Amino acid sequence: MSYPVLTRFSLCFVLMLSACLIFSARADDKDDPFENAIQVSGTGRVSVTPDKADLNLSVEVQAKTAQSARNQAATAMTALIKAVKNQGVADKDIQTRYVSLYPLYAPDTANKVSGYHLANQVTVIVRDISKISDIIDDAVMAGGNAARVQGINLAIDQPDVALSKAREKAFADARAKAEQYAGLANVKLGRVMLISEGGGMPPIPVPFAAMSAMRSKEAADATPVQVGEQEVSVTVNVVFAIKN
Repeated sequence: MSYPVLTRFSLCFVLMLSACLIFSARADDKDDPFENAIQVSGTGRVSVTPDKADLNLSVEVQAKTAQSARNQAATAMTALIKAVKNQGVADKDIQTRYVSLYPLYAPDTANKVSGYHLANQVTVIVRDISKISDIIDDAVMAGGNAARVQGINLAIDQPDVALSKAREKAFADARAKAEQYAGLANVKLGRVMLISEGGGMPPIPVPFAAMSAMRSKEAADATPVQVGEQEVSVTVNVVFAIKN
């Protein structure tokens, strides 16, 4: 049996290739860009007064016939939308969410229709937060006993300024933590190697009980709506180098 004979050139090539592979493997094990670094996260929070509201209004009608239910609901919703527009709400800020019509069955007989129920809901974007109470009261008065207030969602229309301030606080929080860790480890904090942002501002729904009673013209008090504050938060992850 014969064996392949390695020439001096091929033997040198094999040795060089083996050395390169060993060096590469060791480099992969130790070449960690964050090996001499401090990784921390910081959080910044800013409280802001909401300046916008999404108001869900609807009318619900029951009648003996589908046509009668449709007519009554259309009349109530037309009056409700007119009242909302009279408060300065633009057409683009009023959007129909759903319209449903279904039969009602008598409880004592099988499959016998006793009437019809029609519901029509719209979402109204209120950009002047001071008008929420007036819009609710006028809408309920215009829609009569068919009117419903399904809910309010308060929000911040332009959160950019608040987010900018929250980022400043988040980075300052991260740096303070990194400086503390550097002091505990008896090392010096170096340059920033990485910044990544997380977190955000989730919408906070504010429930409002459904109303069907019409507010009389003589009523002295408007429907109370407390706007309160919302929190804008930002979380940032920062990697600081350790000075040699």
